[in-house]
Amino acid sequence: MRHYSREIEAAVKYIHLHLHVPVTLEETAEAAGISASYLSRLFKKETGIPPLQYINQRKIEKAQLILVTETLTVKEIAYSLAFEDYSYFNRLFKKITGVTPQQYRYSYQ
Repeated sequence: MRHYSREIEAAVKYIHLHLHVPVTLEETAEAAGISASYLSRLFKKETGIPPLQYINQRKIEKAQLILVTETLTVKEIAYSLAFEDYSYFNRLFKKITGVTPQQYRYSYQ
């Protein structure tokens, strides 16, 4: 496991604890004790990706787990992970995984 600075570890922890609510850069930066602009630069430098991309990837990973372990509909999963736009969730899921949420679920049945 990579070792990140204290600020990035705090940001990552905050993100993981808040996957079911909208996560903003400002709130994440506040949790890390730094400004949002500094968080953006430092996060990308240490992780290789911008904070928003990291947030979306973690939410989609959580959705993948829910799809194969629970019986919630795809729409319910999207809303439970604070995606207000169901079609955006579907597009993002497919962009990250290469398949739609339904295809993902059926591939594990």
